[in-house]
Amino acid sequence: MKDRLVDQAKKLTSSGVVVRVVSNDRVMRLATGVMDAKNRLRAARERAAEAWDILLNGHALPNIDPALDDEAGVHVATPSRSAARQPAAGGAGLSVVEETASGDAPRERAARTHVNGVGANGAGANGAGTYVAAAAEQQLATQMAARTSLSRIGGRDVFEKAYKFMTADNARAMGVYPFFRPLDFNNGPEAQLEGRTVIMLGSNNYLGLTTHPKVREAARNAIDKYGTSMTGSRLVNGSMRLHNELEQKLAAYHGKEAGLVFTTGYQVNIATISALLSNKRSVAMIDKDDHASIYDGVRLAQAAGARMVRYKHSDPAALDSALSEIADTEGALVITDGVFSAQGEIASLPGIVEVVKKHKARLLVDDAHALGVIGPGGRGTAAHFGLEKEVDLIGGTFSKSLASIGGWLVGERKVLDYIQHFAYSFLFAASAAPPCVAAAMASLEVMQEEPWRQEKLRENFTYMRTELQRLGFELGKTETAVIPIYIRDDLKTVMMWKSLLDDYSLYVNPFITPGVPPKQQVLRTSYMATHERKHLDHALEAFEKVGKKFGVI
Repeated sequence: MKDRLVDQAKKLTSSGVVVRVVSNDRVMRLATGVMDAKNRLRAARERAAEAWDILLNGHALPNIDPALDDEAGVHVATPSRSAARQPAAGGAGLSVVEETASGDAPRERAARTHVNGVGANGAGANGAGTYVAAAAEQQLATQMAARTSLSRIGGRDVFEKAYKFMTADNARAMGVYPFFRPLDFNNGPEAQLEGRTVIMLGSNNYLGLTTHPKVREAARNAIDKYGTSMTGSRLVNGSMRLHNELEQKLAAYHGKEAGLVFTTGYQVNIATISALLSNKRSVAMIDKDDHASIYDGVRLAQAAGARMVRYKHSDPAALDSALSEIADTEGALVITDGVFSAQGEIASLPGIVEVVKKHKARLLVDDAHALGVIGPGGRGTAAHFGLEKEVDLIGGTFSKSLASIGGWLVGERKVLDYIQHFAYSFLFAASAAPPCVAAAMASLEVMQEEPWRQEKLRENFTYMRTELQRLGFELGKTETAVIPIYIRDDLKTVMMWKSLLDDYSLYVNPFITPGVPPKQQVLRTSYMATHERKHLDHALEAFEKVGKKFGVI
């Protein structure tokens, strides 16, 4: 009788009707509020001004991705004088600050960015008689802290905020915590999680090279010959002929003069940006949706006096407007992802290159998610558009298609020579370990020896994009191996992730706030050359059933 009752209860709670009713953020907020009531009431007493908000919502999480910080302002294309005076279709005046993914109305965004007719950087009206959203010059870290009540907690004990962080504990207690799940094995299209086999649709192992015999053998041989680590920085005892050999091969592969190997891909952006933008006459022009490593590189540059200006995502016209406003004495480095890691969208590089050349700026493209995925021979975004000679610097990571750990940068020899002598995060970091360098070099060789991998990858992600759209899912503007499935609700996203994993052994990545803006929650899926049609068809069957169960399709 007990077993029968348990079985009936499980069927009832997993039924589509019940799931659609309970998969609502209100339910999560109520449950979290009950579990965390004591801490919320204490926090409310301590901060009377924030009492009501904290009581309702708890302490806010810091944004995982600094691209989501809207208080820095986002530069959009400036309309002409006549356009500024022309009323919009509904009779409302035209706002230069457009509505963004955060859901803010144009007037609200404009009002928040401009106070008393002065932009965030102190600028007044421009020649068009309108105001543009200028970049804030304060440290991005300060802006982020001002937005989140949890990170504002301070006092004699710097651990206080840690003790009051309850979100993760509450999610674990409710069995819906989706992050930091330890895998037993992750060998490619299939992985092992807690003793069972799952289909892996959450990896960036695009070409499936992490288990390639040649790559494994190269790593083993490097350990046998060189050991496990250089135990020093590239500046002193950490440089080997192995590093130089890979640098030369990467430069030749991209048709550039020189290459530079870093310990991590994250370090590439931190080192390059901070070294080049090292004074008050430097400006970082970045796409609003750029990777967090780019933002961190800009934060270091800001410490030396550089300015940050964010332009509207993948909008060359907005970049043109922003560059037209910098002083003649300032130099700009435009920085964009080649393929945006959450959206799978390819940057509008032809338009960006045209604008960069017009204003005599310089251009850095982060090709972390483009290498091996797009372009002839997998050479990335610039090659995809035939613009390799027009892009000044191209960087990326070993941790995706190159099946290793480390980073790379290619460009002019003199520029890279300057970076390696003036970037502290390069100078004083231990060099990339020999087995990592050897594995990346072998992967680069396999990528060129086995072009079928890129072709198979394109076939796989094209098939999945077509079929998911046919089922009725919203996928955005993806053109690559990253396919986001928009759910636009935190709890529903987590519940769908859990159902896909528990009921269909399908591993995907849930992106929820604060990792994405409100109403932009997605299940991020990514595909490999080594996925077989049986893996993809099983995934499509699971997506269809779970999508219908939760009322998404």
